Amino acid sequence: MTFKKIFFTIILLLLFGFSFSRPASAGAVSNPASIRFAVIGDFGRAGAPENAVANLVKSWIPDFIVTAGDNNYYSGGASTIDANIGQYYHDYIYPYTGAYGAGASVNRFFPALGNHDWVVPNNGPAHVAPYLAYFTLPGNERYYDFVQGPVHFFILDSDPHEPDGTDTFSTQALWLRNKLSASASPWQVVVAHHAPYSSATHGSNPDLQWDYQGWGADAVISGHDHTYERVMVNGLPYFVNGLGGYSIYSFNTPIAGSAVRYNANYGAMLVTATDAQVNFQFWSLSGPSKIDEYILQKTVFSDVAADFWAWAWIERLYNAGITSGCASAPLRYCPNSSVTRAEMAVFLLKSIHGTTYIPPTAGGTTFGDVASSHWAAAWIEQLAVEGITSGCGGGNFCPESNVTRAQMAVFLLKSIHGTGYVPPAASGVFSDVPTSHWAAKWIEQLASEGITSGCGGGNYCPESNVTRAEMAVFLVRAFNLP
Repeated sequence: MTFKKIFFTIILLLLFGFSFSRPASAGAVSNPASIRFAVIGDFGRAGAPENAVANLVKSWIPDFIVTAGDNNYYSGGASTIDANIGQYYHDYIYPYTGAYGAGASVNRFFPALGNHDWVVPNNGPAHVAPYLAYFTLPGNERYYDFVQGPVHFFILDSDPHEPDGTDTFSTQALWLRNKLSASASPWQVVVAHHAPYSSATHGSNPDLQWDYQGWGADAVISGHDHTYERVMVNGLPYFVNGLGGYSIYSFNTPIAGSAVRYNANYGAMLVTATDAQVNFQFWSLSGPSKIDEYILQKTVFSDVAADFWAWAWIERLYNAGITSGCASAPLRYCPNSSVTRAEMAVFLLKSIHGTTYIPPTAGGTTFGDVASSHWAAAWIEQLAVEGITSGCGGGNFCPESNVTRAQMAVFLLKSIHGTGYVPPAASGVFSDVPTSHWAAKWIEQLASEGITSGCGGGNYCPESNVTRAEMAVFLVRAFNLP
């Protein structure tokens, strides 16, 4: 069967420039809510380094393995492919017909083509017949996609011999763009051998600097340079993972965005993914030791990145149903905008009574500057009914004025303890809040209850406006929101 498959594939390649395709389900594995997979690159030369990396990878007990190419040095031949790949990873390959033991019951090995996987004869066209005969992969097998758990993988063929092209206007690029657009998975990961961005020997490949981010990718993994590097380009992580066992390259001058570089020993990537996050790690054989860790997290609001200082608090406020943001399409939170007194009324009452609470209809007579037609009139009047506010003076509420951090201390503690609550006398906890400050005891009690630690440097910044980010922290802490 193996001989027939090789013969048939070669005939198709040489005579028609065509490779048969398999349904997208070929090689599919189960799709649990969380997955754990390894990524190896530039590994395929039988020997001690590849064996050591393979043992490291297997110690992780990954669900499956993805490769970044150059699986079969030096020239992609049929005579070397089993020794270079199957010898170490046969128990992840299905169907496996090689000489090194039993294969997997379902395919758990997903390679990308590298330049050393292409057979380039002196006479005749370049081809990948041994590769196509050895693996059973989805699609046309040169480039393909598959879904595993929360991740949709897109495996590209970045070699110049690829008949469907490798530039941004190629048939292959159009395929990727359409596939990314149609993907319904939480995460999209692109894998290609040649690195779009790299600081090492081969360097960056401009032809492969496609608009991955604009098309919907969350990360790009490559190899070709025998190093490990993480390059951040407009917030999108590009990983170079080429220390799988063949050789080690040196670095040139770091390119813009290069965040982590390593070439002291061989290693591999360990990646875990859930619907909420993907954790990328690179582990060196030295130790072994973790060289890099990068975590992608899903964010609700387009203007609140996962590394924003108040991200977790804002997400909790959203999940608790207290806020739906400040704008839609895309959904935004406006974390650095100041909170008005009208907005504060809504935030507080929802936190007190729950997300389904609707206050009574406004009469428009409680405050002189809050007509019944005001968007927050019902909320403002109910805040007064519950004794949390008496307004800003002169019979007014000042709904469009920003609420200060000093005022917020009073509003929060009255909301928690009731309108008759009076905090203990102030002792001078914050450098910028003397005991004579009108809100000193409220501010210090807020700190005593763990709702605030100040604004930094031993200060509270009582006259600063409360931002929407700060409001999220205040509310989540004060009302113990989930």
